[in-house]
Amino acid sequence: MHGSSQEALSPAASAATRELFAGFAAGAANVTSGYPFDTVKVRLQSAPPGAYRGALDCAVKVVRYEGLRRGLFRGLSSPLVGGTLETGVNYLVYSRVLAMLASSAPSAVAGGGAGGAAGPGVTPLSHVAVAGAVAGVALSFILGPTELVKCRMQVARSSARYPGGPFQVLQEAVAAEGWVRGLTRGLGATLAREVPGNAVFFTAYEAARQALRQTSDLQGATTRRADLQGALAAILCGGAAGTLMWALVLPIDVAKTRLQTASPGSPWDVGLMQQWAMLWREGGLRSLYAGLTPTLVRAFPANACQWLAWEAIMRGLG
Repeated sequence: MHGSSQEALSPAASAATRELFAGFAAGAANVTSGYPFDTVKVRLQSAPPGAYRGALDCAVKVVRYEGLRRGLFRGLSSPLVGGTLETGVNYLVYSRVLAMLASSAPSAVAGGGAGGAAGPGVTPLSHVAVAGAVAGVALSFILGPTELVKCRMQVARSSARYPGGPFQVLQEAVAAEGWVRGLTRGLGATLAREVPGNAVFFTAYEAARQALRQTSDLQGATTRRADLQGALAAILCGGAAGTLMWALVLPIDVAKTRLQTASPGSPWDVGLMQQWAMLWREGGLRSLYAGLTPTLVRAFPANACQWLAWEAIMRGLG
């Protein structure tokens, strides 16, 4: 009885292990390729009006006065660990919820973009959206503390501000506001960004993959040609999905950055709606979409690398 139970669980456990490992690799690819752009975005979002003429001016000044590694890559360790972990959890929860939804509606069989294996049916986009939203809830609780550290280290003008690195940021946050408030500052804004954003991200990717599968003809194609077309599809669809998501959620991200970098009791230490009102009074749409250029420039290559890594490893692991 006990042995048969283990055998029954092994396929799901094996699939979950593959999804988690592929998600880890996807997260590392995303963070490493997109981090310099993210630093510029955070600097633009947190800087007072007129500090920079634009994204390029910001990047040039950061490199000139702080150096490449200590400027554009400052604070990489925390988001690299956090990004690897959260992306692994994101894909794991997404894939498991999608599998549960598929089992409740057996006529819908997942296609290649959802979990790496092609099937005779097509994944309903409603299932994809629900699975993405649920995964967004899970990853928000990981992203909250890691992005708090990342944002505070990125806006520091000198490495001397946090000589103790990420742990010093966390220690200061806890000392100032306690364990709960200190580590969850901006969590509500993170949830507001990730739940709808994640639903859009996965739905846009799967919709684009389904559209490409309908137009591509791989019948009789060599394995190498099929792999190349799959890689190209992952790059194009992944980059487009990431770009769309960030274009939609950027005003939430701007408010989250302001909240997470605000000192307790400061004018910016307010909720999401108040943040938007203050941003609108400060500069209208320009303030609400602060950092738009580096965000979109980063979004395509970073998410293309993420989906390429995910698809490649899922195929490699079978």
